[in-house]
Amino acid sequence: MYNKNGEKKTKNSTPIKRFANILIPLIILGFLFFVLFYVIHFYSKYFSKNILPKGYFSIIEAIFIAIFGILAIKIIQKSLSKILSGYVSEDKAGFLRFLLSFTAYFILVLFIFTTLGIDISNILLGATFIGVIFGIAAQSFLSNLLAGFIILFGKPFKIGDRITIVTWQYGLLMSTYQHEAAKPGYTGVIKDINMLFTTILEDSGFTMRAPNNILMQALITNYDNTKRRLVRVRLELDKETDFESFRNELYDYLTMSGNYSNVPDKYSKIISALIEKNPSPIIRVVDVSLTSYFVAVEVYSPQIYDDPVRDIILSFVLKLKRRMKNGD
Repeated sequence: MYNKNGEKKTKNSTPIKRFANILIPLIILGFLFFVLFYVIHFYSKYFSKNILPKGYFSIIEAIFIAIFGILAIKIIQKSLSKILSGYVSEDKAGFLRFLLSFTAYFILVLFIFTTLGIDISNILLGATFIGVIFGIAAQSFLSNLLAGFIILFGKPFKIGDRITIVTWQYGLLMSTYQHEAAKPGYTGVIKDINMLFTTILEDSGFTMRAPNNILMQALITNYDNTKRRLVRVRLELDKETDFESFRNELYDYLTMSGNYSNVPDKYSKIISALIEKNPSPIIRVVDVSLTSYFVAVEVYSPQIYDDPVRDIILSFVLKLKRRMKNGD
């Protein structure tokens, strides 16, 4: 069957077919295991008396159990990945695969110990004591693990979201640049989330791996569902600059009205794409010094990046200040 574009259609496998893909290999693997296990037991009396020392067949059985157990776990993992891909997100699927693998391997190890005749109760008792000591020593690891679980299912963010992280553990030096301080945060796109770390591709191009327990304590701004944002630009003007004339000129430019209503379409389209007219831009004096005064320009933009908006405003302000200084 082909679609309108001439491409071959692919049928999505049903849950029953996916389950069969897991069950059939396991049945075949189980049958082979049963046959080999039966053969070992059938010849164990003869070999144990004439060739191999006593107890060696328990070791052989344990080796076969380990081999077949690992193969079974690998088959289930691979098939489970295909099943989960159609129902849950990649980050949750990764957590479920990790949980299944940990549980399956733990059961396999206990089963091997039982085959070798090792008393599991003493091991579990000792493991409990060691677990308490290990838990005290590995608080950071366990807090990361718990934080990863909460992030995966609480969903403060997901893979593909663009976020800003503000945290005291990784503080940034505040800018001495006078046009207002920047938020001391790290901004980038989520690339991966696992049980211990979250991988973030920063806007600078660097890849950052943040421990999950740090992210649980951080202030996070998620831009994924942001429809628009407020961009604020602070400017310093000489006291000789007439504020009313400056404000009217800048307002007309940002709204493409007045003297700027007939500018070429390519410029008006760029400004309209970056700056919203409703609500209209706000331009006001926010501070005064001995020789100058400070103006704040506030506009709403549908873009999540503020640098292009700042560039539009600051570039025009430089031209406007030059014109006003020359008396044009």
